This record gives sequence, structure tokens and C-alpha cells, in this order.
Amino acid sequence: MFNGSLFNNDVRVNRSSWIYAVNANTTFKFSSTFQLQASMNYLSKQVTAQGRDSQFVTPNLSARKTFLKGKLAATLQWQNVDLGFIGSNQQRITTCGKDFFTTTNYIQETDIFLLNLTYNLNQSSKKAKLPASEFGDKEF
Repeated sequence: MFNGSLFNNDVRVNRSSWIYAVNANTTFKFSSTFQLQASMNYLSKQVTAQGRDSQFVTPNLSARKTFLKGKLAATLQWQNVDLGFIGSNQQRITTCGKDFFTTTNYIQETDIFLLNLTYNLNQSSKKAKLPASEFGDKEF
């Protein structure tokens, strides 16, 4: 809720609205060597002291496949999934007052594809041996 004034009381403000954000992430493991991951961040419409901001959404997908007993991994990422109709990674910010009005569309890149290849030279299959406590296990 905004309640007050701006610019030496030239602009009186009394606005309120519900604002919410949703962040979701899920991973699907199809086998020990292949998995898909999807994530989505959403910010609802909101009022500001001098206007309003539109919703903002950024969906992402990734697929990961490992080879050579886990030494080689290929990851394909699809960032800001849009396909021309979702409206992801863009936001309209509108500002208005007694004698002015302005609105701006912020549109970032969408449908970005990244391919990452990783090769581990020294993959350790042994568990790390941690130092023992100086107090011993029987203290607790």
C-alpha cells in the first residue's frame, strides 16, 4: 500500500493492490543418465507510487545427459521460453502524474539456447574422509 505524497505534495498517492510472486522448479529423472528440469518465475502486476508495472514471467527448460560413466555431460538449456506467444521476459512500466504520462516496454532476449559440454578428468568414486571430532563421537 502506498499512502503519502511526492514532489513537495504536488502528487498525492493513495494506492493499494495485491502483489505476489511464484517461483517453481521441478526435475524429472528418466534414468540415471538423463534428466529434464523446468523452472518458472512469475511476478504479478503491481502498483507503484506513480503508476503500475505489468506482470513478469521467465520460464526455463534444460535437459542433461551423461556419458562415459558420468565423466562426460551434455546440457542443453532453453532460457526465457517464449515461442512468440507467452510474453516472457518482458514488462511494461507505466508512470503518470498530474501533467505527464509515460509507458515503456522492457523486452529482453527470449528463446535463448545454450549447449554446455563438461568432461571430468579426475572423477573420484571414493567418499571423502572427513577428520574426526576432537571431542569424539560419544560426547553427544
